[in-house]
Amino acid sequence: MRKSSLFLLLVVEILALFIFENMRALFTTLEKNEREAIIAHADLQAEMHILLALRDGRPPGQSKHFDRVTPLRLAEPGQQLVVDDGELRLEIRKPLAEGRGLLFSRVVRSPQLRSFQGMKKVLSLMVLLLGLAIAASGIYFMVLLRRKKTEPALGAGSPLQDYLVDLKSAQLELQDLVASQQRASSAQEQLNKSIINNARLGMIYLSSGGRVEIFNPAAQELFNRGFAAVKNLPLAQALPDHAELAEFILAGDRKSSCEFEIGPSILAVDVVPVGAGRDGPVVTGENGHRGVDSSGRLALIRDVSQERKRERVRRQKDNLLMLGEMAASLAHEVRNSLGVILGYTKAMSGEPEKTAKVVREVQFVTEMMESFLRFARPVEKVARKPVDIGPLIAASAAAHDLASELPAGRLELQSDPLLLNVLFGNLALNARQAGAGILRVEFASGDAPGVILADDGQGIAAANADKIWLPFFTSRDKGTGMGLATVKKIASALGADIQLLNPGEPGARFKITFYS
Repeated sequence: MRKSSLFLLLVVEILALFIFENMRALFTTLEKNEREAIIAHADLQAEMHILLALRDGRPPGQSKHFDRVTPLRLAEPGQQLVVDDGELRLEIRKPLAEGRGLLFSRVVRSPQLRSFQGMKKVLSLMVLLLGLAIAASGIYFMVLLRRKKTEPALGAGSPLQDYLVDLKSAQLELQDLVASQQRASSAQEQLNKSIINNARLGMIYLSSGGRVEIFNPAAQELFNRGFAAVKNLPLAQALPDHAELAEFILAGDRKSSCEFEIGPSILAVDVVPVGAGRDGPVVTGENGHRGVDSSGRLALIRDVSQERKRERVRRQKDNLLMLGEMAASLAHEVRNSLGVILGYTKAMSGEPEKTAKVVREVQFVTEMMESFLRFARPVEKVARKPVDIGPLIAASAAAHDLASELPAGRLELQSDPLLLNVLFGNLALNARQAGAGILRVEFASGDAPGVILADDGQGIAAANADKIWLPFFTSRDKGTGMGLATVKKIASALGADIQLLNPGEPGARFKITFYS
């Protein structure tokens, strides 16, 4: 081989080594970025898995996005990459309540990651072979120089042409890989958008500067603000009427949860730091340095008003049962003592007028005890059958000489008609005793249907609004005070809640909301 050809070959080999080394560095970067994207997406999937399981009221279980989901007795939040049977495995630890946690495990793989790793191996092999070829060519070139032989130069067109062809082929292959990566990134972006837009949880994502970047449709519905109105605004400006909520989302560097009462709604807010602090994804650089990505915050917001109201109804029901158990024994003893007093009083004959008054008072207290004993007995069985509420209310009103005004529509519930009849009958009696002549009815539909009963009586004083549900409380001279207490008890047994809407105003308005 001529020295000129050998020299040209050395130049071509060195250029090829430089190109392949740069290509190998490029694919190393692409592999790193793909691995970090898989880790970030897996962390978000783990958070969504826990939040959706808690929303549905079931323990977090297996997930299609992970190979294993393992319960942990103690869990510190964090991530790590381990080598398992020759494969890189991601382990994510997420804490739950009471110190427990979950371990999410999956193999870090994707078609793009395999492509990048394969190309990196091919390019590493090419770099090695080119290094050996350069060393061999260099040694041979030195041998030719030592021989000091002069040979005619050989045209350099052929090796250069081969080099250009190889370079063009490598360029086309690299362009195909970049296009494939762009398509995969676009598909992943569309999937993330679909999850965010269709989730029933309100999602607000803040950049590291505290500006709104994601404000999904559920959040727009909760706060009655469009995405265009809040995009790129600081959170305090995006939610000017909810300063306390905005302050909570922006505070702290760790995952936190809280509930806020906003008007008639109760919102549960979970704040998840994304990519910052101890909870952020850990990234390992080329030099072995471990760090974290730039910070951001993801706020997950859900309306738990109905759940909290159901819990309140359950607590009221439990309290009434406990009150009944304690009071039944006391009422029984008082009734026995009243019977003894009544017997001795009837035996007295010296002052018949005073004796008659004592007898009347004892009989009144006895009737109160009987009424309270009936109140203290638990509702043992609740039937569930279709009930048309309108005719039932009209019949209860008519039974107590009240006119009724019903809405045009109808409301049908799965409930107990006998208990509903007692409930509406007591409300109608209470209205009649307050001087009412008519009972107006409104229906409220939805996930928790309701009934509003309004009368034209004297109404209920604001000072008595919380007392009317207590046994024995009455504003009448000879009232037993058990009517509205019985209404509250039956409503709790039916899985409903009753509220006085207008304390201190003429005409009482009661709303009964049925949660189950």
